[in-house]
Amino acid sequence: MLVKQTVAGLLLNFRDAERSIACTQSLLIQQVVPVLIWDNSEDGGESAKEISDYFKDDDRVSIIVSDSNLGFAAGVNRGIDHLRKVYPDARVLLINNDAKLLHGGLLKLTNALERNSNARIACPNIRHGEQILGIGYYQKFLGLLSWRRRRSYFSYPSGCCFLIAAERIAYPLFDEDFFMYGEDCELGWRLLQYPGSVAHVNEVLVVHEGAASSRIGSLFYESHIVAAHLILARKLAGNTPEWWLLLLLRMLILPLRALVRVYRFHSLVPLRALWRGAKIAMKLT
Repeated sequence: MLVKQTVAGLLLNFRDAERSIACTQSLLIQQVVPVLIWDNSEDGGESAKEISDYFKDDDRVSIIVSDSNLGFAAGVNRGIDHLRKVYPDARVLLINNDAKLLHGGLLKLTNALERNSNARIACPNIRHGEQILGIGYYQKFLGLLSWRRRRSYFSYPSGCCFLIAAERIAYPLFDEDFFMYGEDCELGWRLLQYPGSVAHVNEVLVVHEGAASSRIGSLFYESHIVAAHLILARKLAGNTPEWWLLLLLRMLILPLRALVRVYRFHSLVPLRALWRGAKIAMKLT
């Protein structure tokens, strides 16, 4: 069976031309055409030029260079806006630039959408190192993450890779209050009001390096993770008293999380990130 509907690929690049090129190649092999690379590098076009030079004779690939680093959520939204204008009937395969789509992945994701007319998104299992990650789960009150179904947790599709049925979903896709991390959890929360909106393909269709640009354990990564948890407290709260409750619980849980990561990484960066992440979140309240 061939994929008949146009499926456009979308990935963000941040000063990582080599990975973006490899990711794009994995999409083209699977007949994900066209591919749009949204460049958030803010490096004077240096990274984008390297990618453009590589694909200079391939009109299936285009690059848009942003004037500034918009972050993941806003960058994805702008990329989708562009694709909807140029290819209004296309579905969009969103994928991290440090991930690769495996053989047969597009067909299986497309079939998942075709089998379920209520599905707005189809997401696969992802091989992340030695782990196999599928649907994510988030605990609203404690801000805990899990990759296994648990009571009182809600599900969300990993922003690493999923296929969007463009004609079935409301836009903008992501909440742009999130610069990086947390936007996929918030999306999952919104999709709860539409039963069957996420079709999960329980097969490994993507390999993912993970946090290649932001570096797990770095001040940037740790700060934005803290900010994401605090912003989620506001986004998921049903009313003001519940927001204060969620915020109070985050204030207890996040320092404990930081101490665990101090021990794991033998670094004080997670503790420094608590205040920096809080400042990021406070700017949005």
